[in-house]
Amino acid sequence: MQTIKQLSVLAILLGTAASATSSLANEAGTLRVAIHSDIASLNPGVNRDANSDMVLAHVVEGLVGFGDDLTVKPMLADSWTTNDDATVYEFKLRDGVKFHDGKPLTAEDVVWNFNRYLEPATTFQCVGRYDGQVGPKLAKIEAVDAGTVRFSFDAPAPNFLITLATIQCTPWILSRSSVDENGAFAKPVGTGPFAFDTQQSGRFLDLVRFKEYAALPGKPDGYVGNKTANLERVRFMVVPDASTRSNGLQSGEIDVIDEVEPSVIESLRTSKMTVDIQPTPAWMTLQLQTTAPALSDPKMRRAIAHAIDLTQLSAALGGGLYTPNPSVLAKDTYYYDNSAAAWPAYDVELARKLAGEAGYKGEEISVLVANRQNRVQVATIIQAMLSQAGIKIRLDVRDWATQLDQYRAGKYELAVFAYSARLDPLLSYQSYIGDKKAEPTRMWDDARATELLAKVSTLRQPEERKKVFSELNAEMGKQVPILGLFNIPSVTALSPGVKDFAGWQGGTNRFWGVTKVAD
Repeated sequence: MQTIKQLSVLAILLGTAASATSSLANEAGTLRVAIHSDIASLNPGVNRDANSDMVLAHVVEGLVGFGDDLTVKPMLADSWTTNDDATVYEFKLRDGVKFHDGKPLTAEDVVWNFNRYLEPATTFQCVGRYDGQVGPKLAKIEAVDAGTVRFSFDAPAPNFLITLATIQCTPWILSRSSVDENGAFAKPVGTGPFAFDTQQSGRFLDLVRFKEYAALPGKPDGYVGNKTANLERVRFMVVPDASTRSNGLQSGEIDVIDEVEPSVIESLRTSKMTVDIQPTPAWMTLQLQTTAPALSDPKMRRAIAHAIDLTQLSAALGGGLYTPNPSVLAKDTYYYDNSAAAWPAYDVELARKLAGEAGYKGEEISVLVANRQNRVQVATIIQAMLSQAGIKIRLDVRDWATQLDQYRAGKYELAVFAYSARLDPLLSYQSYIGDKKAEPTRMWDDARATELLAKVSTLRQPEERKKVFSELNAEMGKQVPILGLFNIPSVTALSPGVKDFAGWQGGTNRFWGVTKVAD
């Protein structure tokens, strides 16, 4: 009965969506992708989440991007130069690039975009990386000529390219037709392989192939390379329930599903589905709100860390997919140096002792968690582990949109929260460190952390950066403003007719280059 109910709900979703764009039969030109929640926003870098970033990456592009090898490569830029002290960067734009509205890309468009991102009214979430809050200040952006744009900083900015290439709140280049006559955002008009078509909030979002897309030569490569669209349409359908997504894939009503549960991987493979598993530095965490009275003492936060057995937690989630890791620095990366050793190890009795020293007297502490199956499972296991140390936990289960709102306002005590893959540690620390009063999403409001972040922002050589990242990690392990639980692989399942899909370390699904054969 449960399967019938789930499939009937899916049929309603598909039927409602199809009525907006005629018929979406299982045709080769249409890819139906089920995502676990609606995207937070169509406005790049504003009110964003991982789904927003993934969907918009098909529509808009940046000057540069990360390749599969995690080096920064050209995208809308053809090339770039910088002066000796890395205070001035000049980018030569590619010829022949058009926006979806038919207008050619020019240097003035790039200038307009960055000025817009820097404008407080835009509320670009990562404005601090460019306005001097985090690292050097972008003092001036100017069009040298129609095909050349210059960025000037008030201090050396050797990591500017890394910041530009981030896959979270990327400073993507939009056409000015993306905003209305009053400057208010209307819709994303980019240069990508797909153009935004239509959206029914909470149901689906459609992208259509941009026939005049100016593709780079060669093969697909991370967020750069050849991004030619082979599909006529990609439909992102909002299907929150994991079982409904899995059943829909096997019944042929869905072509691609994300966040595949470990328990169904083998059954999907038995049903001839392709399951792509890609390790990533994406990070499941337990956020600890340092301004909450119950958690303001570092001893209490360390007590919570000592009470959680990360190895047991990861094993309980199943499938051997999850790599325990309390540290920002992911294993098997250049910057990892046994960083987990700097964090509180599992020790229930020490957890009890530290909690007592912090003045804990059995008060209930809430854990905010989205109502996704895997997140609730994580929170439930944490609740049981903390109870063994005498720490009482109450689960506060909300929908994803509500958790995002509370996260952005800093209104929680503990929270189970996943961060999409940051492909350089600098991008991670930039997301966590800062003034909570100015930006409530910041987890670590600390003078020493701010000082170290400013220092590493000016370093170019990997060995020098590694030393500072290690120092940041050690300090983070003492203060525990956030506790890493495990690194999250990207697990995507596809119907047999979907071809040429490839996962990557960025973790976000990419559907350019993908083809589909009708059943």
